[in-house]
Amino acid sequence: MKKIMIASLKSILVFTLLCGVVYTVAVTLVGQVVFSAQANGSLVKKQEAGKTVVIGSKLIGQSFVGEGYLHGRPSEVSQLSPVSKEQKERVEKRVEKIAATDIPVDLVTASASGVDPEISVEGALFQTERIAAARNMKKEDVHAIIKQNIIGMKIGGITSQRVNVLGVNHMLDESE
Repeated sequence: MKKIMIASLKSILVFTLLCGVVYTVAVTLVGQVVFSAQANGSLVKKQEAGKTVVIGSKLIGQSFVGEGYLHGRPSEVSQLSPVSKEQKERVEKRVEKIAATDIPVDLVTASASGVDPEISVEGALFQTERIAAARNMKKEDVHAIIKQNIIGMKIGGITSQRVNVLGVNHMLDESE
């Protein structure tokens, strides 16, 4: 019995070192060397009064409410069925708030996580006029900033293109 206990304790110690220390250190080192930006949160920084300030992350959606900003998806978490009565009521309220027709669906429907950092290209372009008016910019200039922040690809009729909301808003602030 004593031999079994000693062997068991040695096994626990060895596997704790292997899985808890060696593996963790190896994965952290690979992440820092190969994927440094992603491993550190894909932070977006800007210079402000001689200091570098973190303004957000490319991976996590932030809420922008001013008229001069590109707005992302609604930030409330929604795991409602797309055909549920409650979901229908929420979407109708959002549509009324925007007070427009032909609203891109991602501007009035929340995601399951509530922190999507990107919206559809159509959703971004839909907001061009409002942003241009609020910032006294030409619509073409706002459109150009949105185009610079398109990520993903378009192959034939299939598209995975989307716009990073923080990237657009950062560039809009820098253009002033």
